[in-house]
Amino acid sequence: MKILQLISISLLTMFILMKLNVININLKYHILHYLLNASLLLTFFSIIFPLVSYIKLKRMNVNKTQFLNDILREIDPNQNVEIFITDKFMKNNAAVLYRRNQPVIVCGDGLVNSLSREQLKFLIAHEYYHIKKNHMLKNILSFIFVLAGVPILLLTISPYLISLTSLFTTLIISFILYVSSFTLHFVFSQRRELSADRFASSFVGKECAKETLSILQEQKLVPEKSYSLFETHPSIKKRIENIS
Repeated sequence: MKILQLISISLLTMFILMKLNVININLKYHILHYLLNASLLLTFFSIIFPLVSYIKLKRMNVNKTQFLNDILREIDPNQNVEIFITDKFMKNNAAVLYRRNQPVIVCGDGLVNSLSREQLKFLIAHEYYHIKKNHMLKNILSFIFVLAGVPILLLTISPYLISLTSLFTTLIISFILYVSSFTLHFVFSQRRELSADRFASSFVGKECAKETLSILQEQKLVPEKSYSLFETHPSIKKRIENIS
């Protein structure tokens, strides 16, 4: 995270100086605009988000428990991830947050009290896999690419497309490409969730994994939407089918 913070600040500084004409590099105005937006988003996610996450952890009054640490050690004895329990804000949920630029797992006490040890192991393994595979960073970079990278690409190729076809056709192609890239962002985000489920089920078995997801659905411990194409998480039904 520290390397990403250094990169984001350096890029943001450079693009601001270019915007103010302090640094003169021959870039089109619109491309510079999107590059500046990308660096702003990267700075927000690499610096502001961990800071807000740290403040949120403070307000949650989180505590360590040997019980959850033991479960995490069973999943990976060599990991150095911290895990906490809280009775505030996210009582019925589990998530990855940041503490001093390091990802940590936080479990709500309502969730801990609602599930068995093996069911908790499934959820903890799921969150640990996100940390292990840097899924949060991948989602952030993917989102920034859709918001800034794709428009830059379209601005670059649009003059060539117009020369080959027409303005109307170019607009249609650009629209399709942008919507497709936006859709792919959510598709890959959901795939990461499904891969985390498969990883977690390898520790507890498929039946326990499906049972855990069913409990989350029945007790409404996770938000569930009937249409999940533009959601970062797939539906519980799809997650259960993925494990089967």
